[in-house]
Amino acid sequence: MTREMDYLTYVENRLKRDTGTKADLKRALSGEEKHLRATYPVLLPLLTGISQQQQEVWIFVASLSAFYSQTIPKEFSKQSNFGHSCFALQKKTNSNGVERRFRALLDTSLADIQTPIASLVRQMKSKGVSLHYPQLLADLNQWEHPDQYIQDRWARSFWQAEAPSESSNGQEE
Repeated sequence: MTREMDYLTYVENRLKRDTGTKADLKRALSGEEKHLRATYPVLLPLLTGISQQQQEVWIFVASLSAFYSQTIPKEFSKQSNFGHSCFALQKKTNSNGVERRFRALLDTSLADIQTPIASLVRQMKSKGVSLHYPQLLADLNQWEHPDQYIQDRWARSFWQAEAPSESSNGQEE
């Protein structure tokens, strides 16, 4: 995950000093080609050696980080995946809508994933829920793995996030 951290740290530092790039990245979330092309001079030189599909993922996550800026922590918990963030969002909204969107997200192909993730991130921003962009980037790069282990990890994080306190009655098994 070192490349992901380096990339997103570069983007974070660039956004701090270049409001034009930040605006370009935010507009790129629309998915319109002209807005995506505006990000190429800044981002594509960093993305050599990866497929066009992966480049789209990296640009998408950089755009999310411009929309909802968060300091990238040097260390993070393995729990810090998108499923955990969605669980935190559900707790703050007290609505079944987040779970419904999350369930649909788990069955979404990589080609169609940007809209549902962007929608959930908008909600996270409005509720102050944090997410870990380097892990999101690493996970999306493995999204179409035949074993679907990323989807499984996210699902476990979402539905087991409060399991220990609910399932234990103070007794060890």
